[in-house]
Amino acid sequence: MAITPIRDLKAYLEPEQVEKVIAVATNLRDKLLVRIPWRTGIRVSELIGIKVPDIDPENRAIVIKVLKQRKRDGKIVERRRIIPVDQIYWKLGKRAGIKEIGDPAVSKHRKLHPHVLRHSFAIHCIKRGMTIERLQKILGHSSPTTTSVYLQYSLKDLHEDYDKVWEEDETAEAEG
Repeated sequence: MAITPIRDLKAYLEPEQVEKVIAVATNLRDKLLVRIPWRTGIRVSELIGIKVPDIDPENRAIVIKVLKQRKRDGKIVERRRIIPVDQIYWKLGKRAGIKEIGDPAVSKHRKLHPHVLRHSFAIHCIKRGMTIERLQKILGHSSPTTTSVYLQYSLKDLHEDYDKVWEEDETAEAEG
């Protein structure tokens, strides 16, 4: 009987790995290219569109302007040029000792790229107890179904959660 592996739909980094990537960045631009999506969950297309006036430090907010294609006529409301920044992430990941991410059996893209930080942000929020509904609003998803993909953890995560359940029971038994 074959064992069905847990689908690692979204490769992600642990917080300590993200901090390593930030630490090896040699200039402020590279540090921000990692820190902003890690702390906000924004898409790379949204990241490269940020302008200084979009940042509101007083309210701890960034105004994100998004490209949208209208369904009825197919027109794009706002156009922006997308600049490839993936090489920065690959280089920083390599310097931080992160050569590959995700499960090789199910993940096609194994190098660190900007969207991994969005996934890492979302999974970190879920692990810390944020609801799907709140995360959906932060990520800008139109449906909670889209956001619910982040509920699928790796096998390692499932083992950790399972062990926590029994550790708590064992602690209660020892005290009682």
